[in-house]
Amino acid sequence: MKTIEFVSYLQNLGVKLWIDRDRLRYRSPKGIITPELKQNIVDRKTEILELLQEAQTTQKPVASSIKAISREQVLPLSYAQQRLWFIEKMALSSNAYNMPLTLHLEGKLDYLALEKSINQIIARHETLRTTFSEINGIPVQTIKPPFELQLPLQDLSKLAPSEQTTKLQQLLQTENELSFNLEVDTPIRTRLYQLGTTEHILQITLHHIASDGWSLTVLPKELSAIYTAILEEKPSPLPSLPIQYADFAVWQRNYLQGETL
Repeated sequence: MKTIEFVSYLQNLGVKLWIDRDRLRYRSPKGIITPELKQNIVDRKTEILELLQEAQTTQKPVASSIKAISREQVLPLSYAQQRLWFIEKMALSSNAYNMPLTLHLEGKLDYLALEKSINQIIARHETLRTTFSEINGIPVQTIKPPFELQLPLQDLSKLAPSEQTTKLQQLLQTENELSFNLEVDTPIRTRLYQLGTTEHILQITLHHIASDGWSLTVLPKELSAIYTAILEEKPSPLPSLPIQYADFAVWQRNYLQGETL
């Protein structure tokens, strides 16, 4: 997530940002700023200050409220996505933009509940079910309807500990080295490895065109919340997302062209 996207996200949460004597200040509704979100603000402090200073110079708002747009129209890519798309089209990246996430799961595991949780995550985030193509040389994105992603399971529990460790590392590396075909593949793959009766490794591979380091901290938390709700036969505790990345892409192009939605 680029800084302007992060600032847009904060503003949609009701967080106000401003500069006071060259220092970054913020105000937010009660309960919005979690320790993780505060750390993200700290980590991006320099970039946020530069963005706010630029906004003061141009007298433009940092980000007008992003609005949900019709999915019936042609959907452009954000500038960050477009850069990655051109790199992929030129076959320069191989698997360089794969983003692996490995979760060590301990305790009794409900396989079907986990698979269902992953699919709810995919249904929740349009970027995880998006493919990319070109129309008259212009890159566009196509959002697929929610679908059922299969969770392959490989049992390594019968191997000796040393063999199991070696085999697991080989499998993790092999999976991470596989490239995505962004015109055909959705930018997420999953695999589950069983190490014992109550021990599993969940490997999620994402493409950077749909995620970033900040996203990798959000996904496990959402997955845990949904999985727990499924086990308890409760609806997902996560609120629906008012905007998606495609909305940001359209907003960004209008914003940088001098228009606001």
